[in-house]
Amino acid sequence: MPPAQSSRPASDSFPVGSFESHLDGFSAVKGSRVSISRTGLGRNNSRAMVLRSTGKGPAATVSKHRFAGSHAAGTKYVVSAWVRTKGARKVGLRVREVAAAKAVQTRTVQVATKPGAWTRVKLAVTTTKRDSSLALRFRTPQITPTDRILVDDLSVVAARKPVAGSPVSGSAGTTGGTVSTPTGTAGTMSNGCTVSARGIPSCGTFVGAAHGSNTDPATLESQLGHKLAVHRTYYTSTGVASAVKMATSDLAAGRLPWISFKLPYNWTDMANGKGDAWVKDLAQKFSALHGPVWLAFHHEPEGDGDIQEWRRMQEHLAPIVRATAPNVGYTVILMGYHEFYGAAQYSLANIWPHTKIDVAGFDIYQQYGVVKNGVTTTKWTDFNAYYQKISTWAKSVGVAWGLGETGVTDKGIVDRPTEIANDVNLMKQYGGIAYSYFDSGLNSVAPWTLGTTAKKNAYAKVLAGSPMLP
Repeated sequence: MPPAQSSRPASDSFPVGSFESHLDGFSAVKGSRVSISRTGLGRNNSRAMVLRSTGKGPAATVSKHRFAGSHAAGTKYVVSAWVRTKGARKVGLRVREVAAAKAVQTRTVQVATKPGAWTRVKLAVTTTKRDSSLALRFRTPQITPTDRILVDDLSVVAARKPVAGSPVSGSAGTTGGTVSTPTGTAGTMSNGCTVSARGIPSCGTFVGAAHGSNTDPATLESQLGHKLAVHRTYYTSTGVASAVKMATSDLAAGRLPWISFKLPYNWTDMANGKGDAWVKDLAQKFSALHGPVWLAFHHEPEGDGDIQEWRRMQEHLAPIVRATAPNVGYTVILMGYHEFYGAAQYSLANIWPHTKIDVAGFDIYQQYGVVKNGVTTTKWTDFNAYYQKISTWAKSVGVAWGLGETGVTDKGIVDRPTEIANDVNLMKQYGGIAYSYFDSGLNSVAPWTLGTTAKKNAYAKVLAGSPMLP
């Protein structure tokens, strides 16, 4: 079964508080307690944030990390949430604009709730300072220790004027920036389908690969008889210039660049804004290119640190990138196994960023033929099961998806010559938009490369049927 869908509003805003597994940075003030409810108490049979008092009197919860950022003075934000109480109560929302560690304005609104009914609380704030942030507080002036306030579906939406000539919907994610989402097309691909400015096809599946160590794939393409539709590359935080150069070359050859970056600071520092200058500079450089680019920051995060800080980092960086570069598709790449078959802490319900993501990538390899500790794996990885789970989940959150990495062993292609074609054809049936093969021996536990004639021929057949950028 796919992970349960988080509660979220039906508009084009992106929730920053569905509270399915975490408190989204909220903490209790003195004399109060906050927690997450059990499933079913939220608005859509989900979970919610619970606010209680340790004694008779007021109770309040405030945001530890602040919302908004990377905007011009005069940007209008609409903050809204839904609250529910057992008895008739007054619940207030305070939004404080903060710049240079000082409050520059404070806006408040209060609603009167009806027992057991969800009530919307909504407040509009127009910023007075550039790149300021918004600190939020929910408070009730009177509550008993046995009572509680439920808060769910918190959203922060920034209104932005459309770019001339391009219809857009403007929204902000959890921690930064306005979002520009071009809805028009950038052209018609070789298969007759359209593709957006951010490289999202209206139909069809891009087939491509990572090759060598960020090696120019021209020689490989001449052997395969077809250009790669997607070219995966990997860089450290100091490799921006090299990445831009490669992306420029890729676009000139008709390839869609799909680039992973490591970060200059740890996840917490990046989430708190320490790397904003690096991110903005990177996004500006890619925005100058003539074609779409897909970016990912710290792919395959499982086991590399506090996954909630990784999630918070993605929530902070995605709006900055998408606002700065309307040709860049923001992607998040996970390993896949952990999300669907691993520990609960890595389930998509727990770690998927609460902001606009263009493409979800998964790195899923065919394990048949892998040798570990002298034992050869004889069980075939069930890609149909993976695709079914991914497709169902992706539709529920409104994101495109594909494989950021995949591979077949030498033994696998011998024992099942149609494996690559099977995986690509199944992906098309389930609506995946990208299949990127890992043609590299780097960091590999098995022979994934297109190093045998049988494997290269099998891959060449599916590559020949791939749509290409205009």
